[in-house]
Amino acid sequence: MMELVFNELTSQPYAKDFTGCYSRITQFVKTYKASKTHGFRRVRIQPAFDQIMLKDDFSLNDFVHDPRAKTLAVIMLSICHYPFIDDDTGEEKRYIQNNFSLLKDGNKIPVYGLAAAYLYQTICIGFCTEPFREALQFELQIEGSEKDCVKILSVSRPEHFEEQVFLEWKSQSAEIRLADCDIPVTDKRISLRDDHGKTVLQKFAERLILSPYVIEVVNSLPYNPHETGFIRKIKPCGLIEIVLTGTDKGLGLVIKTTGKNYSETEKIAQILKENFEQ
Repeated sequence: MMELVFNELTSQPYAKDFTGCYSRITQFVKTYKASKTHGFRRVRIQPAFDQIMLKDDFSLNDFVHDPRAKTLAVIMLSICHYPFIDDDTGEEKRYIQNNFSLLKDGNKIPVYGLAAAYLYQTICIGFCTEPFREALQFELQIEGSEKDCVKILSVSRPEHFEEQVFLEWKSQSAEIRLADCDIPVTDKRISLRDDHGKTVLQKFAERLILSPYVIEVVNSLPYNPHETGFIRKIKPCGLIEIVLTGTDKGLGLVIKTTGKNYSETEKIAQILKENFEQ
């Protein structure tokens, strides 16, 4: 089941009256219904309904409790769930390690929903409140361990699901196909610092390069004695940091893989964890 993520930035500008609020939610529900034909079933949302304003002094919570909006209220309450990002997950850890923003009119605007969509490899849904929001594709700037500038989709109209940009995203997201490394195992490089534990890392590296997805071992990691996870860090450029948690010093290394983006690199990391975790 795929999930959409609410784009909190689309709450503004506010509607002028209840009619405007009703029209806004109607459009949102129509867009959600269109998404169901492509496999989407729920909307991750945060903050709470009473913190999402539709007009001055009138929140989404006020709307769903207004007798005039009974039908739409039932739908909104049934499709939305909390939170944007689940606690104590890899996605939460990555969110903390990075800063996410959207550039609008020359200003950097911190984002949450678009960031969550990136982390969960999905798309956003929001209100169609102004011409800027009518666009389907936005550039998400990432500063931190995953420094990058990526394109994120945010639908606000049913017609967005007919556009080529969405159809291409759907096609690419349907199945992650990993490329094999075309370098013979005997030619794959292993570069390690001459530190204590190099012998252990060398033996482990010689096993790792047997994987068709590993291009080379780039370097050793500083000691991580308190690390509890085999996969320490994943980067969109194909780099993976691995820690041998069974060693006292937390010996580790960095490998270059055939992953061309975060999704591919993450899948390779999962495969390596299954095959090589000690």
